[in-house]
Amino acid sequence: MTPAHQGRPLRAAIGLLAVAVVALAFAATATVADASPAKKTTERLVVRGEDTVKDGPCPAGVCQLQLADGAFRGTIGKGAYDGAINLHVADMFPNGEGGVCAPIDGTITLGAGTPDRLVLAIRGNSCQDGKGDPTTSSFTGVARFVVKYGTGAYAKASGYGLFTSSEDANDHERLTLIGRIAR
Repeated sequence: MTPAHQGRPLRAAIGLLAVAVVALAFAATATVADASPAKKTTERLVVRGEDTVKDGPCPAGVCQLQLADGAFRGTIGKGAYDGAINLHVADMFPNGEGGVCAPIDGTITLGAGTPDRLVLAIRGNSCQDGKGDPTTSSFTGVARFVVKYGTGAYAKASGYGLFTSSEDANDHERLTLIGRIAR
């Protein structure tokens, strides 16, 4: 064998070993990719609802309001909802029209009373429309929401968006949720 040919078997063996290592790496990557969890589906969320706001006690300047008899419709279907909202009257501020605004936070449960519930946490503000006695006035609320948790079809759901509400002087409320959820 000539000196030029002596290195060829070694180079061929190294090349074959490199090809085998690359093939094993591809096989391992494919196995890991197959074992990864399923990707969540993201969808737009648009919900409109109507409910009755029931006033509750106001300990330490935080009034506890209940959303009762709620009915919603939208991109996730139709159903009942309820909620518990804290109105922070101790932190009131002027609305610019001679009335008042106050921070709000709380939860809204879409699908209340069913195994498929989507629980949203909200935080924002509620403002009196115009001026006058707040107990006989209408209010507009604007807040952000995040999905706190879900059950059934909404287990492991996540998401966020905007919440608006319009409550008339008779405590009848219309709300709208617009955002995104992943499940």
